[in-house]
This record gives sequence, structure tokens and C-alpha cells, in this order.
Amino acid sequence: MIIAIDGTASSGKGSLAKNLSLSLNLHHLDSGLFYRVLAYQAIKMGIERKIDLIELSKKLSIKKIIKIKKLAGENLRSTLVSKKSSQIAPEKNIREALIKLQREYVNQFLISHDGVVIDGRDIGTIVFPDASFKFYLDADIKIRAERRTQQLIHLNYEVIYLDVLNDLICRDKRDKNRIEGPLKKAKDAFYIDTGNISEEIVLQKALNIIKSF
Repeated sequence: MIIAIDGTASSGKGSLAKNLSLSLNLHHLDSGLFYRVLAYQAIKMGIERKIDLIELSKKLSIKKIIKIKKLAGENLRSTLVSKKSSQIAPEKNIREALIKLQREYVNQFLISHDGVVIDGRDIGTIVFPDASFKFYLDADIKIRAERRTQQLIHLNYEVIYLDVLNDLICRDKRDKNRIEGPLKKAKDAFYIDTGNISEEIVLQKALNIIKSF
């Protein structure tokens, strides 16, 4: 079973994916990890040119992604890395390379697991269009900005709410208007507004939908 969760930045995709994976005993994969690892590498290596970024994406492997995740830790969620990953995500050749890796990763885990919960921005529309269940999450951008601000403060980053809000506005615009794999709700996805409800209620809504089939 594959459960695809798409949605805007800081809408609670990751939280729902983790909670569903625990509740249903499934493996969880954050698809954004692939783009953040690439962005992190590019920043560390000073790579800016599109052709070099494409080459770097083609050299990534599942083993290397797991290794960098362990080494970089929470640095992969810094504002700098998030901004860089959002900027490189629209590039067609990069997306093709990373989508191939995402599918390879999931297919490996399906051999030994009952299923995988994967969250991102084009999972239900592009990466796994035949997913067993699809969810699309969103919330008012001011609520999302406050969540993101608190998350970064918790990680000891010095941030200002208005800067985070403006960054989210730009990210939403890029994600929704990019040519390759734009952020949009799949026709068969279940919509959940996470704005004024807790993680527990979001989880219960999703579980009720899954259990009704």
C-alpha cells in the first residue's frame, strides 16, 4: 500500500505522514529529503550552474542520501536549504533524476513492509499517481507561517515571522506555478484543512477515510 500526502509548505504533511506510518505500521518517506540533500550538497560545494546541479542530482544514490541525512541532521531543514531546494525543484532534469530515486526507494521498502507513506508536493499527481490513498493538506498561510517560525525557533534559528511569511508566499507561488510537477490537488485526493485543528484530529480524519474503504 502507498499513501500519498501532498500539500503546501508547513501544512502538516510531514506530521500526518509520520503519525499515519506509526498508526498503520508503515514506512515513512519525506520526498522533500531528496531535494534538501541535493540543495545541501550544492551549497556546501558552491555549485550554482544548472548543468552542474543536474550532474550532481544524477550522482545521488539512496545510500548517499541516507548518509548525508545522518551527517547533516536538522541542518537540512534550515531556511537556506529550504529556499535552495525550492529553487532547484522546478528543473525538469533534476526532477526526473530524483523521482526515479524516490520510486526506487519506495519499491525497495515495499518488498519488506506492508506499505509506505510518502509526503511531498507532487506525490499523488506525478510520482505515485496510482497510490492507494491520496491526501491534500492546506491551511491559511498566516497559520503556516507561525508554525514554520516556531519550528525554526525550536531548532535554534533566529527568524522573524514576517520574513518566514514572505518566504512562504514566494514558495507557494513557485510550487504552484512551476511547469514540472506543480503543486495541485489530485482529482481523487481527500482534502484536509489543517488550519485550526490538532495533529491528532488530522490523523483521525485520515484514518477514518482509510478505514472506510
